[in-house]
Amino acid sequence: MKRIIAVALLLGVAVWARDKKLPSGDASNDVVNAAGTVLDLDQLRETFGSDFGNTFTVIEMTLTPRGDKPLDVHLDDFLLRSDQTGEHSGPLAPSQIAGQGALIVHQNGNQQNRKGGFSGGLGPIMMGGGGMGSAEPPPEVKTEIKNSERKDPMLEKLKLKILAEKSIGAPVTGLLFFPLEKEKPKSLELIYTTPSGKIRMKFK
Repeated sequence: MKRIIAVALLLGVAVWARDKKLPSGDASNDVVNAAGTVLDLDQLRETFGSDFGNTFTVIEMTLTPRGDKPLDVHLDDFLLRSDQTGEHSGPLAPSQIAGQGALIVHQNGNQQNRKGGFSGGLGPIMMGGGGMGSAEPPPEVKTEIKNSERKDPMLEKLKLKILAEKSIGAPVTGLLFFPLEKEKPKSLELIYTTPSGKIRMKFK
């Protein structure tokens, strides 16, 4: 009986997660209807298997062209601003989030590989000594960037999901990744520059 109750509770939580309302907004002018939804960490984990360390604000954007002319979509046309922190940024391309680059660290003739991308990073180099005598001088360190021949599976997922830069004549949906951390959706404003001027979107 306890097991049945536990399963029922888990199912109830899953249904609630699917049905919960995410912050969304819309805006339009004579060339496009735009609708956006701010995704939460659960949505990112479900889609990518990762929440990217909660380092991005991710918006699912749907663009519907109006009129007879196709609409050219460019990531540089979007800007996200936060009234909470004053931060603002354009969206990132897939290769800026997870790429094939690798950071090669040369130390005393040896090589240590540090992978790049959203989860990479070079840790601090600690210096100091203890006891008597002078500390050993730090080893010479050189770095360079090399490309890995192995494809990053996360990069391929991002290329499929991020809003594609192309000319559209029908509705399209894609993701916009902004490097703004832990922002409250209600404090965000998305500015989209279109051929007919800027449109602004708030989320609630």
